[in-house]
Order: sequence, then C-alpha cells, then structure tokens
Amino acid sequence: MSTFVEAVAASSTHQPLRVLAVDDPCLNSFVSDARSGKEIEVVTTTLDDFLPAALRERFDLIVTSPLTSAKDDIELLAALQKSRGETVKVIILVPEATPADVIAALRAHAFALFSTPLDYGSFAAMVEAALSVPVWSDCIEVVSAKPEWISLRVRCSMVAAERMVQYGRELKVDVPDDIRSNILHSFRELLLNAMEHGGRFNPTLKVDVGYLRTDSAILYYIRDPGAGFDTEQAIANARAAAQDPLACVAARIVQGLRPGGFGIHLASQMIDSVIYNQFGDEVVLFKNLR
Repeated sequence: MSTFVEAVAASSTHQPLRVLAVDDPCLNSFVSDARSGKEIEVVTTTLDDFLPAALRERFDLIVTSPLTSAKDDIELLAALQKSRGETVKVIILVPEATPADVIAALRAHAFALFSTPLDYGSFAAMVEAALSVPVWSDCIEVVSAKPEWISLRVRCSMVAAERMVQYGRELKVDVPDDIRSNILHSFRELLLNAMEHGGRFNPTLKVDVGYLRTDSAILYYIRDPGAGFDTEQAIANARAAAQDPLACVAARIVQGLRPGGFGIHLASQMIDSVIYNQFGDEVVLFKNLR
C-alpha cells in the first residue's frame, strides 16, 4: 500500500486529497494504509451521517457503503451531482453486483463499481487512479446497453481503460475465474493498443467498444480512431517481442511508448480468435464457451 500512498502523494498539491468513506470493516486496511501518508485525509462517518457529510463538505473522492444497494448508491450519486455538479467522483461498493447494476453505474457516471469482498489491490489502484485526476468529467459514454449487449464510446486515456476493465470484472459472467481473467486481460491489452496507437492517448479522441454475450460465446469489439496498421507485421513484431521482452521494453521506452508490445500475441494465446478488419482499426476478440 506504500506504493499507493507514494503515487498519490507525487500527484497531489499542498492541500491534502480528501476521501469520504463509511466506517466499515471491509475498508479498515485501506483507511489505515491511506492515513499512514500525509497527502490523503480520509474521513469516515456512520451510514446515517454519510450523505449530509458528502453534501456539506468538499471531497476529491467518495466511496459508498458496502451495505447499501447499487440502486441506493446511484440515487446518492444523482443527489451529489445535482448539488456538486457532474464532476463528483464516486466509487460504488455493493454486496453483490449484477449486470444491471454495472449498466446502471455506467449510465450514472460512477467512477467505478466494486462488489465485496474487495480485491484490495484492484480497489487501491482504482482509488489511486481517481485521485490522480484533478479535473474530471466522465470519459465513458453509454451508447446502448442491456446485460447481453453493451456498446460504449470511451476516451483514449489510461484511466478510462482501467475503469473499463474494472467494470468488466464486475459483469461476473458465469465462466471459471481463470477463463474470465484471460478474457479481460486480452481485452485490456487490445484496448490499450487501440488507445495508444490509434488514439495516441489523446482524450479528445474516442474508441468504440462493444461487449456481446451469448449462451456459447463472449465477444468484444474495439474500433479506434486511427488510420489503421499492417496487422500481419504487428503480429510478427508482437511474437518477436514475447521472445525477448527486455529488449522490447527498452526499445519502446526509447520510442516514448508505454512498457508492453505483447498485446496482440498475448491475446491470441489466451482466447480463441483475434480478428482484425482489412485496415487494422477494428478488432474482434472471440471466446468460445463450449
């Protein structure tokens, strides 16, 4: 957790970053670790005092109670947005998330959604991401959504990508954990590729993202705003990068790129099909569940 505190401290100003949370056992470790640094002020309240405190004081991030429902938390978020504006950042905690909860949280512009028990590392990373954005407006637009078919437009930014992956985790499709992890890892890699190479991580540009679930398959679709690329050459480069990862990372740093370069290769190893269109600006990830 010291990494979390140090990362937030590096991005903060002289004024401490303020986080509001309900006093709940599932957050004890987070609250204790966050308070070990000097750059974060964590305010905890009872459930009854939570909304009055959120409306009365300024907070950089608000974390809801894990004892309340997603519906109640979204109503709270709407009240905060009405009072504080659309830029309020809220992470919703729920006892158990349904696909309908995920869609409702996306539509309500919640920063993230977590079901309990919390994955501590993922939660701390999301808090860090939320606190690293000093001026925030939601970067995920819901084009259409129902549990088996979701279409989104997402701004080209690392924070948006990590939020997308967390929302994907909470869909909790009924497949073994290792398969779900492989699908999400593959999706993350190709989403970052689209944002980096197609959108140059320019948040004014957007990536189209689709999720489709049938009885027998899961499909992700990504379309980036770039001019495309030679997919055959990129696949060959990714395969070579996987064989010598240290050299690949060093070369990418010289080029000013994020560490990586293995996305296409890794995705093709973990799921059944990675299919690009003629120009390389659209890709489909397909996982057969039978």
